[in-house]
Amino acid sequence: MVKKGPVSKLKEELRAKEAEVVQMRSLALRTAAELDNARKRWQREHEELRIQAQAEVLGALVEIWDNFERALAVDAEDNEKTLESYRKGVELIFSQFSDALAKYGLIQYSCLGTEFDPARAEAVGYVEAQETQPGQVVEEPKKGFMLADQVLRPAQVIVAREVKEEKKEAEASNDTTDEERPRGDKED
Repeated sequence: MVKKGPVSKLKEELRAKEAEVVQMRSLALRTAAELDNARKRWQREHEELRIQAQAEVLGALVEIWDNFERALAVDAEDNEKTLESYRKGVELIFSQFSDALAKYGLIQYSCLGTEFDPARAEAVGYVEAQETQPGQVVEEPKKGFMLADQVLRPAQVIVAREVKEEKKEAEASNDTTDEERPRGDKED
């Protein structure tokens, strides 16, 4: 048997390590290709799910579209009976539309009569009001909508604020009736 020297052993170890490096490179390339394929598959599936969800929602809305087209095609005479039946038809379409949106999780909410919450409402105006607490929502031109727990569109509201002192005094003096007013005083 031939005895191997230290150089032969080192050459053998080097060849083994080179073969190991080739295997590792091959494994790295296969793994990178698998990750790339998985990413492409995920994007494709994500797009398919998005299109499915849109098709489901839009399919429900197409029926409502058809009903609006039929309502608009009606040659309505201007008499009370026709207008009343036309109104009932529009109310049914609105109900169908509301039901379709609710089916997909859209929730309409109102802030009227509540404390103003900037997370759920957008203040579009202020009103000085003695009858309500400052910060209270007194009018709501547009209701808000939520999808799941997320505000889709905040309610547009008008908020009460405190009446200024000079206005309170002016209103108090205007509340005096003619009988309470001394003769000779004229109302401004």
